[in-house]
Amino acid sequence: MKLNKKYKLLLNKMWKNRNNKQRSFLLMVILPTLLATFYYTFIAAGLYVVETRFAVKGNEMQQIDLLSGLAGMPAQGGSATDSYIVQDYVQSRDIVRAISQDVDLVSMFNHPDADWLSSLGYELSQEEQLRYWRKRVTVSYDPTTTIITLKVRAFSADDAKLLAEAVLKQSELLVNDLSEVARVDDLAFAENEVARAETRVTSVRIAMNDFRNEVKDLDPTQTASAKMMLIGELEVQLAKAHAELNGLTSYMDDRAPAVVNLTRRVQALTQQIQHEKQNITGDSKTQPALSGVFADYEPLLVERTFAEKAYTSALASLESARIEAARKHRYLATFVAPIHPDEAIEPQRLKSVVTVLIASLMSWAIGLLGLGIIREHVGWV
Repeated sequence: MKLNKKYKLLLNKMWKNRNNKQRSFLLMVILPTLLATFYYTFIAAGLYVVETRFAVKGNEMQQIDLLSGLAGMPAQGGSATDSYIVQDYVQSRDIVRAISQDVDLVSMFNHPDADWLSSLGYELSQEEQLRYWRKRVTVSYDPTTTIITLKVRAFSADDAKLLAEAVLKQSELLVNDLSEVARVDDLAFAENEVARAETRVTSVRIAMNDFRNEVKDLDPTQTASAKMMLIGELEVQLAKAHAELNGLTSYMDDRAPAVVNLTRRVQALTQQIQHEKQNITGDSKTQPALSGVFADYEPLLVERTFAEKAYTSALASLESARIEAARKHRYLATFVAPIHPDEAIEPQRLKSVVTVLIASLMSWAIGLLGLGIIREHVGWV
């Protein structure tokens, strides 16, 4: 009798668990599937989809990337960076704000044909509007082909085409602005370099002019060269005078007029040579050394040479930057233009119902598995 009683109790519990599973299946699988079927069949509004494809192109020279070439991918240059920027911009709050100035997005996404679940609604925060925008406007970028694919969804064909054209317009304005900013920055940098080099040249020229006024010498380099040439000529004359004097003293008396005159000439040449050498080496009591003047002048001369070369190079760079800025331009190349859709292709009603069914089944199965593990762990029968 006791075994029969326990057996009946076990059967009752199994029957109860079976009923619970059936009720949970009905609640978690059948009911959501029926609701999804009813919604997508009778309530869900159709969405017209406009797809367009474009790419950010530039006429600048593309740099060769060996690693990208071996991998079979195009080199990632400035156009690729701008493509990623456009992709992020289409999904940003800025483009929503820009398009809202020309297009009434609230009325567009609260269309009379829209159902209450898929419409935008009113008095939403900016974050909620952005989340809704990202559902209706999607964009993807393929780095292999450098193609940007844009899909726009709306509750009417006219609105979908209008919105796609507005997104393309704002994206094109963004690319143009980025290209213009890059050109302006390049030119500004080159012009600043020219201004800096010009200031350097002007400063060193003023310093050289002040130095010349201070030492009372237009060009110490030429003065030193002239001094050395003069000393050389005087030494040649002195050598000739010594030779003539030695020749005369060999057969004439030292008091002879010719010998006396030649001796005075030798003395005068010697004193002149010493005087010129003192001008070069300097006499602290009378005048500064020409060698010291030249030592102070030579750094200014070197600085002027480098400054003038730098100024010439900066002018060449500026001209090159102007040519490059005139040639370098990025633009939006649209090769699949927005067209007027004939019919609403979203939502895909059968696919959506099947998706709800599969998701409900998976959730129900996971719930039963988790509940069984909990019962086994706690020790329930």
